[in-house]
Amino acid sequence: MFLKYKIQMYLFFAALLFVSCSKNSNSPVEPIIESRGQVVSVSSLGTYSAQTLQQFATAALGSTQFNFTLQYDVESYKIDYRTIDPQGNLVVASGALYIPKGRNNISIMSLHHGTVTSRTEVASANPLNTGEGLIAAALGYLSLEPDYLGLGDSNILHPYHLEKPSANAVIDFIRAGRSFASTKSITLNGQVFLAGYSEGGYITLAAHKEIEQNYSNEIKVTASSPMAGAYDLNLTANTILQQSTYNQPSYLAFFFEAYNSIYGWNRINDVFNSPYAERISALYDGTKTTDQINAQLTVNVNQLFKQSFLSSFLSGKETTITASFTENSLLNWKPLAPIRFYHGNADEYVPYQNSVNVRDYFNAQGSNVELVTISGGTHESAGIPSILDAIAWFETIRLKKIIAQN
Repeated sequence: MFLKYKIQMYLFFAALLFVSCSKNSNSPVEPIIESRGQVVSVSSLGTYSAQTLQQFATAALGSTQFNFTLQYDVESYKIDYRTIDPQGNLVVASGALYIPKGRNNISIMSLHHGTVTSRTEVASANPLNTGEGLIAAALGYLSLEPDYLGLGDSNILHPYHLEKPSANAVIDFIRAGRSFASTKSITLNGQVFLAGYSEGGYITLAAHKEIEQNYSNEIKVTASSPMAGAYDLNLTANTILQQSTYNQPSYLAFFFEAYNSIYGWNRINDVFNSPYAERISALYDGTKTTDQINAQLTVNVNQLFKQSFLSSFLSGKETTITASFTENSLLNWKPLAPIRFYHGNADEYVPYQNSVNVRDYFNAQGSNVELVTISGGTHESAGIPSILDAIAWFETIRLKKIIAQN
């Protein structure tokens, strides 16, 4: 019994000594500091063979010619990472990352999806939701597809067409992607390409602007392809609100709900007619698709919006709203990296004039900018040709730069 007691006392004092030494150590364990771009968690989304992806792309595109030969099997991952919300608070967002197996000295391609309202319609939920990320990786890119704030694992209201939060989610996912690549011993070559369609077109240009103006010391945009985006928000709103019908009312209500919430307008009942005004907040809880939301609204612009608001906005009297739209429009800077815009000139949802005006403005500043017009292309039909041609353009730039480096 005495021996047992002595052993217990020895262990007790040894534990005290350990705790004391730990407290006085010259190398204490540092707390983890949460920061933007930090990887929070990683989970596998599976591996896709190059052959399977080639067959998938060919079948999915139908009559559209698929002129790429996919060379690499692709590992896909869901990444949760830290970014900031519109108020500057650190929050967790998600996205999908795709790695070409066996490839090194890799370029990054960050791809940005169009408007979705259900949190499950994103790449991190299913890589086939946005197959261009898989295609880019199978061509040899480390491809990134951020879900954005308010989608995927983020439960806040999506900041729809707001410049800073849109750009920050992309920038911080590029940081997270680089960090994850380093843990996999993947060498990146510094090239960063940006592309996106519809809302993704807006987000692409917003990210390009934010990177060049505030993050050029850590990210260099090689080239970007914004496609069918609403870069001039007042032009877009003025054009649409003068129409009698708009077949995607979910986009319009999403736009005003996001601005109303983030800017604190408290104007939904002033802007929309009943019974739509009472429904809008609940429609954008992240559980409903755009089709489900459209079914709860109306395509008749004059029935959806109050006539008093339409008259006030179109006559230029809604100065608070138009000032916010101006603040989040993307025509007030000079890009350094080359940009190739894409847009169908029969786009019924995002006015084609957006791309004409932004091209003309940037060219007047001396930037290297061009616009590829998809003749007769609607918002839907111009999508695939635009994305495929943008990737082909990136390929020419990527290969030229790699040859020049060697």
